[in-house]
Amino acid sequence: MVEISYPADWRDIPPENWSKMRMTPEAYTAMRDERLRREAAAPAVGDPAPDFHLERLSPEGRRTGQMFRLSEGRGRPIALVFGSYT
Repeated sequence: MVEISYPADWRDIPPENWSKMRMTPEAYTAMRDERLRREAAAPAVGDPAPDFHLERLSPEGRRTGQMFRLSEGRGRPIALVFGSYT
C-alpha cells in the first residue's frame, strides 16, 4: 500500500507549487482534512469488505430491478467490476 503524506501546515508547501497544484492554501487545508478523515474511516488491507447493496445488471448491462447485498455471497467468490459509463 502506498503511504501518502500531506504537509500538516500549508506554509510547508513551497510558493512555486501553488500554481502547479491550482489550489489555494484554504482549499488545500480543506482537501487535506477531508482526505485524512476518509482514510481514517477506510478499512485496512486484510479487513473484511464493508457490506453494501446494489442493483444487478442483465448480461447485456441493463438494469433488472433485482438487488444484491454483498453479505448474501459470504463464502463464495464474488467479482466486482467497476467502470465508468459516461
